[in-house]
Amino acid sequence: MGYAKAMESTPSEHTATTPRVAGLLLAAGGGRRLGGRPKALLPHHGRPLVEHAVRVLREAGCGPLHVVLGAAADEVVERADLAGCVPVRNPRWEEGMGSSLRAGLHSLGAPGAPGAAVSAGMPAGGNGSACPRTSGPAVSPTSA
Repeated sequence: MGYAKAMESTPSEHTATTPRVAGLLLAAGGGRRLGGRPKALLPHHGRPLVEHAVRVLREAGCGPLHVVLGAAADEVVERADLAGCVPVRNPRWEEGMGSSLRAGLHSLGAPGAPGAAVSAGMPAGGNGSACPRTSGPAVSPTSA
């Protein structure tokens, strides 16, 4: 079924023909501007910020969800509810977001697979929703 035909289909038909969109959450930052408190663990409505970002990706229909961790990774895994997520450890998180994006794309393992990447620092995806890409990633692990 082509793109135009998929857009004309009913929601149930569309769901059956649309590939799953993987969610990639970049949550490895150390929060230097926040006094060294990792953003993933900042309280947001009573829960760690990373949980809210996971919820946004789930509500956008993403799955599977890969969460890239770096600063205080063990504490994030211990304190945050990441049930159903694939935790990805980035030992090079201090090099910046690019290293986390590379680690996350590598963990997805399927070049050209549909995906959505968001930062844990923006739990509402910037405008209240995540915007999945359905035609593959904008960058490859080698170009990020």
